[in-house]
Amino acid sequence: MKILNATYTKRTLQLAIPVMLTQLGQVSVNLFDTIIVGNLLGSDALASVSLGNAIFFSVFVFALGMSFAIPPLISEAHAQNNHKEINKVFRHGFVINLVVGIILMGLLLLATPLLYHMDQPAKIIPDTIVFLEIMAYSIIPFMMFQTLRETSEGLSYTIGVTKATIVANILNIALNYIFIKGLFGFPAMGVKGSALATLVSRIFMMIFLYFVLKHEERTSRYIKDFSLKIKLFSKDLFQKMIKLGIPTAMQMFFEVTAFAAAAFICGLISAHDIASHQIALSMASFTFNLCIGFSVASTVMIGNRLGEQNFVELRNQGINNLKIVFIFMMCCGIIFILGRNIFPVFFTQKEDIEVILLASKLLVIAALFQLSDGVQVVALGCLRGIQDVKIPSILTFIAYWVITIPLGYFLCYTMKMGAFGMWIALGLGLSISAVLLVIRFLRLSARKIKAQ
Repeated sequence: MKILNATYTKRTLQLAIPVMLTQLGQVSVNLFDTIIVGNLLGSDALASVSLGNAIFFSVFVFALGMSFAIPPLISEAHAQNNHKEINKVFRHGFVINLVVGIILMGLLLLATPLLYHMDQPAKIIPDTIVFLEIMAYSIIPFMMFQTLRETSEGLSYTIGVTKATIVANILNIALNYIFIKGLFGFPAMGVKGSALATLVSRIFMMIFLYFVLKHEERTSRYIKDFSLKIKLFSKDLFQKMIKLGIPTAMQMFFEVTAFAAAAFICGLISAHDIASHQIALSMASFTFNLCIGFSVASTVMIGNRLGEQNFVELRNQGINNLKIVFIFMMCCGIIFILGRNIFPVFFTQKEDIEVILLASKLLVIAALFQLSDGVQVVALGCLRGIQDVKIPSILTFIAYWVITIPLGYFLCYTMKMGAFGMWIALGLGLSISAVLLVIRFLRLSARKIKAQ
């Protein structure tokens, strides 16, 4: 008996691998930032960047989720060869992403002084604020990039995004070293230099992708026809995209803010707990972001089947992709366990023994919930493909904020288990989310087949 369908798997990998490379580039920006800051500046600077990233991504992920309304609508229209509708979704998505980005940038800039009142280690707050203030400005170019990316991926053209991300990531790594250490005439900027490197690389990434899509046959017509004339906009399409985007944004917000809250809770114990949490989170985020490739492939493939009204194929492709990600994350979990005493050494200075030892323990827990992490993100991609977003957002809220955060606070702070207790709660939340979302997809797809 075959575990995987060869035809479905081949199509999934064709779509997923370029997206995985793109995600690899994007997550490696944070991964390399963490490694470079930890090695060059030490555990206090690492804790500052960890706290800053936790706050930034809690806000940023909402903007990211709003952009995810674009691919299912583009892929459905693409399956119907409806070029006019693709132009409309692209145009409306651009405006929504720009407005959301500006609002969230303003909120971040206004909120940074509140860090002094959140019971975090005082010595890391000044660097955290500097880091956040620069990172806030990077939301705008990234949301422009994200609009181009989601439109391109909805059209099943994923390699262009990969090119832009890889080139921008190389630039980011080089600028990190230059700005942090003060090379080639630049002053040594420390943590500020790391944030500035990210801002510059995101501006470059947006511009690079624009020119790639402008010269690609499958996407050039939509770049050429792009217009912001008021008469071309539709209130109904804005409402439809916002109704898709807000629940999707909330799904991502609930998960990412759970990890951000985990950083705050770990900060109630010590800076070492925050630093260890950041190391384990960087590794877990690395594999999670690779799985987004399978999630995007699922959204596009299932969106196409929805446009064709082929619900049997829709269900079978979704199940096949869940199997693929289960196998992939099982392999990642094994690597985490085997390398648990090796990986943390790359993230900080050798003198930070406490941080390294605690991070190695957290990686064991991360290895165990890899399966749930991969399955839940692909299940969300499948549900997004059939444009089901409201109930999944409620399910993720229950898993992360009703169960994970209260339990994490109890284990980490009340029971004095530190970051180790927090990660036990995170693993449980991911598992509950995965089970609920898979059940949701299986029920909805079966219902569509029966109703046909």
